[in-house]
Amino acid sequence: MVILPHFDSFGNLYSLVIESEREFIVKRKPIDIMKDSCLYFGSSLQGRVEGAIHVKKFSRMVPIRVCYRSGIFFFPTQSSKSESCIWIAHSHVKEILRVDPEHCEVVLTNNKTVPVHATKAVMEAKVNRVAQYRHLVIQQLLEQQTNSNPVSN
Repeated sequence: MVILPHFDSFGNLYSLVIESEREFIVKRKPIDIMKDSCLYFGSSLQGRVEGAIHVKKFSRMVPIRVCYRSGIFFFPTQSSKSESCIWIAHSHVKEILRVDPEHCEVVLTNNKTVPVHATKAVMEAKVNRVAQYRHLVIQQLLEQQTNSNPVSN
């Protein structure tokens, strides 16, 4: 659902992973978990970034299609190079709540909340960007299936 940066008592950057039923620390940086996840599903993170830029003409903070078949699309809350970047699974965003002018909380589908240093409007725009990207990816795959089906030609 979410991969958050977590610093141990020695200042090492690890990850707090929030799943539907549990939370745990992984001794890897959030960006490394994203890289490994993309590789597991057959592409590099850089390949996913380049694909998203090609499809949607993103210029920065690109949403990542980890696995289309499973509906796994993540988006970063800020630059993926930032140690404070949080990665959020699009399908687990229930709503965004304003906390103050510069902060919001992302309410997940399991009703847990994740505090984010961004305005509600910025986070809503990020969620909408991923939704547009997902739609375009699905449309392209449907077109490929239609064009490759000899019965429909």
